[in-house]
Amino acid sequence: MVCGRISVAAEQAGTIEVGMAALRFNYSEFSDAGSHLDTEMGGILGGTLKATVKRHHWEIETKWSYHQGQVAYTGQSNFGTPYNTHTDEKIGDMAMRVGGWLDTRYPVMPFVGIGYRRWDRDILPATLGGLFESYQWKYAWLGTKVALPPSGTAQHMLDVGVLKPVHPEMSIDFKGAYNASPRVYPESQLGIRVLITSNMRLTRAVYFVAEPYYEYWKLGRSSVVTQNGVSVYEPKSETKNVGFNVRIGKNF
Repeated sequence: MVCGRISVAAEQAGTIEVGMAALRFNYSEFSDAGSHLDTEMGGILGGTLKATVKRHHWEIETKWSYHQGQVAYTGQSNFGTPYNTHTDEKIGDMAMRVGGWLDTRYPVMPFVGIGYRRWDRDILPATLGGLFESYQWKYAWLGTKVALPPSGTAQHMLDVGVLKPVHPEMSIDFKGAYNASPRVYPESQLGIRVLITSNMRLTRAVYFVAEPYYEYWKLGRSSVVTQNGVSVYEPKSETKNVGFNVRIGKNF
């Protein structure tokens, strides 16, 4: 099921995979005019877990990932003063999708899925005070997998999907600088997730997974929210992440 050619007539089977994850985090915010405001960029590590159940040509997959680390922050204050520091990042993502394999020359599996993402962003104090922001949203996930020709004992899979955040929100903690804890709602826009998954057999039941991927999230500017005399909004932003997962899997 894992290392041979995908068979749409397969009986019931299941797999579970656990491993490590490395992420090059790359987040940027922009003004209404399109000029660059700030960037957070750096490498962070994490873990990943994936479970799959297959019955005949149907496949149900659940996945979890978590990354935590510190990256460089390059930006400016509200008054345009250059401001460079570091940011502690915590990023959690979970998703489930279901699809059915079509027995074509290169088997394909259209899928639909749902997910939940949370990102905690703790901008550390430097010449100015710090700032804590927490983003979260549910998302829809729609795309297809394509089984590529195997090479030796390795099976390769191209996995392309469109992401659509559902009602994204962001809460703000000024860490005592202001008596306010506002919540704003960035505009939901389309993103993309592309993975290339290679499964390499180690034993009859155990296999190794190498999985580079690219993930793009885009949010539009939020409306202005005022609380206790403090007015804030979230500028439009883009996240362009490149990652690499390695897992050990087992067939059941």
